[in-house]
Amino acid sequence: MKKNMRVKESLTDGIFETIVHAIIILCVLICAYPLYLVVINSFSDPNLVAMGKVWLIPLGPTLDAYKMVFDNDSIMTGYWNTLCYTVVGLALNMLLTIPAAYALSKKDLMGGSIVMKLIVVSMYFTGGLIPFYTLMKDLNLINNWWVMPLNGAVTASNLIISRTFFASGVPRELEEAAEIDGCSVIQTFLKIVLPLSKAMLSVIMLYYAVARWNAFTPALYYMPRVKDLWPLQMVLRQILLEAQRNMIDNTEMADYYAKIANQMKYAVIVVASAPLLIIYPFIQKYFEKGVMLGSVKG
Repeated sequence: MKKNMRVKESLTDGIFETIVHAIIILCVLICAYPLYLVVINSFSDPNLVAMGKVWLIPLGPTLDAYKMVFDNDSIMTGYWNTLCYTVVGLALNMLLTIPAAYALSKKDLMGGSIVMKLIVVSMYFTGGLIPFYTLMKDLNLINNWWVMPLNGAVTASNLIISRTFFASGVPRELEEAAEIDGCSVIQTFLKIVLPLSKAMLSVIMLYYAVARWNAFTPALYYMPRVKDLWPLQMVLRQILLEAQRNMIDNTEMADYYAKIANQMKYAVIVVASAPLLIIYPFIQKYFEKGVMLGSVKG
């Protein structure tokens, strides 16, 4: 009887695991296929793409869309600008967010609860675009390089995640031991807390880096005419607009330009997404470990 029960249990467990794995594989395919479709469409013949025949493998392979994208001299300028904005902005994000989160994690911080309530309120209520534009203008940041790094220097959600992690993820006993050994608050923060927070820091850095890399609206609002300062997203938008303009100006070849412009959209998505897709595997182990650390405790 016991052997039969064990056989039935193992058979039930095997069926359950098979179903779970099948569901996981299906979810992966559902999430990955759109990205795969974008990639193969960017390499396929625009006529076949327009007819909807490309869905599994590239048909009529061609690099015309990528040639049209990279023939634009502003692409490399946009890449360089975006890289600079991302690096400088990320450094500013971490410099402001992490120390502030650590300070707010302390229960004995005077006025800390009031500050946290104000931060939470800022997630739901803002002054709006016009007041913010007026502020940027008063600070002489319109058409200024620094408007991109300074815009979004601190994100309330990332600050709350970091603060929650520091409050519940770092043992208070370690900080007390460091204080007994003569460490100041800054030394404790730099030598004890930060080394224990690598997983959380990697997650916050990834969130900020993705937001910085994809930043589009600040450039559109605050530097619409300074092309030399445009980030990659603005440059790619301009390329698409020019392709659509060619389609309108050349009515005899409107159908051709419509197909090329449609294919260029896929190429633009690949060009803009490739750097982050390349970087992500190197920090995936930290991301998997840290993404939930500061979100469920405290």
